[in-house]
Amino acid sequence: MMKKGFTLIEVLLAMSITAILVASVYFSFSNLLNGRAKIKAVTEKERRIYFTLELMRNDLINAYLTINKGSPEETHKTIFKCEDEDPVSHLTFTAINHVKMSAEAKQCDQTEIEYYGENIDGENVLFRRESLWVDEDPERGGNVYPVLKGFKSIKFEFWHKTTKEWVDHWNTESIDNVNALPPKIKITMIAEEGEFGKEDYKIETVVNLKMTKPLSF
Repeated sequence: MMKKGFTLIEVLLAMSITAILVASVYFSFSNLLNGRAKIKAVTEKERRIYFTLELMRNDLINAYLTINKGSPEETHKTIFKCEDEDPVSHLTFTAINHVKMSAEAKQCDQTEIEYYGENIDGENVLFRRESLWVDEDPERGGNVYPVLKGFKSIKFEFWHKTTKEWVDHWNTESIDNVNALPPKIKITMIAEEGEFGKEDYKIETVVNLKMTKPLSF
């Protein structure tokens, strides 16, 4: 008895069905991988955002001033100065916040800190400068490094005890705020969602300063 085989049409039909099944599995797996990559990218971006906010909070909460500038010559100077600029408010201050990485390092906990922003190749970048020595020029010196990129804006606002309102500038060398720190500072960041999200979103946090009056030593 002669055995009957598959016709050419049946073979082609089977191959077509197999190809469709393989393509479906491939695209499903590819979409799964792309979805995981997008979620990972968004999660990493949000991690960097909240790390940056926590870094700024820890710096600001330990801001300080001192009326002692050295004698007989001025050897160190403390300030708290902010100007409203785009994309980042330009903030310079002194803080008791430096952490020594080595027990033998000849460093103290006093430091000069500056935050400012620049637009580089169409992308906003937040920079942080830190000088391990508080000297006679707190607006210069130290090391600068980028902290965050890909945001829309970062603004600092300061609570004015007299007017009972938030202001966007502060200068401890001016007549209005001479030798006085604001009791609390509001940080507002407009974060860009980018290609993985639908719209920008706002994050706000308020920092209560530990020391608002200048030290005498």
